[in-house]
Amino acid sequence: MYTKITSPSVYAYDIDTNTYLGEAKFELTPESEKALLNWVNYRIPIESLVMVSSDFMPSADYSPIVPNRTYHQQGILRGLFTEDNRGVEVPIEMRITYDWRSRSIEPGNYLSSVEFSHIQIQSTNEVMY
Repeated sequence: MYTKITSPSVYAYDIDTNTYLGEAKFELTPESEKALLNWVNYRIPIESLVMVSSDFMPSADYSPIVPNRTYHQQGILRGLFTEDNRGVEVPIEMRITYDWRSRSIEPGNYLSSVEFSHIQIQSTNEVMY
């Protein structure tokens, strides 16, 4: 069983063209961390996720967002999941589709709050290198 998530990020892709848009590194709210842990541990569906302090590193193909607009994308959500019994961090990635919108608008590639909804998880895997 996993009890903690560190270093979460999302690699975002355009859902229609599969074009890489960039990587967002962020912090999870306690409720979002619990929702992700419940998915990995028990397969409880995720209704929404809220990320805070999101730093986005765009690709050359990225177009800046329009405020208050919802975007439908696909991506790879990654994080280090800590195992309860051994305390070992395990890299896990989830291939997902989702709608997202900024809950705040700041200039540049930093967003103080982002919400994901309509999350569909295609796969969840431990990453082995």
